[in-house]
Amino acid sequence: MLYERNGRGPRLHSSTVVADSARLIGDVTVGERCYIDHGVVIESSGAPITLGDETIVLANSVLRSVGGTSRPAFPVTIGRRTLVGPACVLTGCQVGANCYLATAVLIFHGAEIGDDTRVGAGAIVHHHTRLPRGGRVGLREIAVPGEAGPVCTGDVATARELLARADFFGTVFEEEEPVDQAELHDRVFTRLLDEVMGWDDRPLG
Repeated sequence: MLYERNGRGPRLHSSTVVADSARLIGDVTVGERCYIDHGVVIESSGAPITLGDETIVLANSVLRSVGGTSRPAFPVTIGRRTLVGPACVLTGCQVGANCYLATAVLIFHGAEIGDDTRVGAGAIVHHHTRLPRGGRVGLREIAVPGEAGPVCTGDVATARELLARADFFGTVFEEEEPVDQAELHDRVFTRLLDEVMGWDDRPLG
């Protein structure tokens, strides 16, 4: 099912196959001979989403661009002949060509995945992490930005320490993180609520 959001609707090449239960919403462009599986949601909140030719997105994955009105814009780009495995969530990221994203991969705002990269099942690529061409992230590893380049680790404590320096809320919401977490939540939630309440979705065809 295709939906227009705030006057912008999906554009699909005639050779692309989209399952009946998939949902494509807003400013989404899909290239030649792509396959969009059952339960997939590809949703632009304003910033564009572009899928290169011969991309496969398997069941129940979610691809979302974010921001662009009350917060920074993070578009989504998927390079040609890339496989997005089942139950992946890709938010505001850039994925190169010929990449393999296994089941349940999470990729966050501003991350860049170089061509020919493999990301293992259950792995997380956090915001503003830049993986080089031919990169690898192992099964359930966490890739985070480090001072000398990306760090891939299975150690959650190490990943959390590096992420604390990377300032997620400053990156995504342009908010300084106060000591009072309730105050931060209130500011961020208010902006998100205003954003989603401004969406005007209308089915096409």
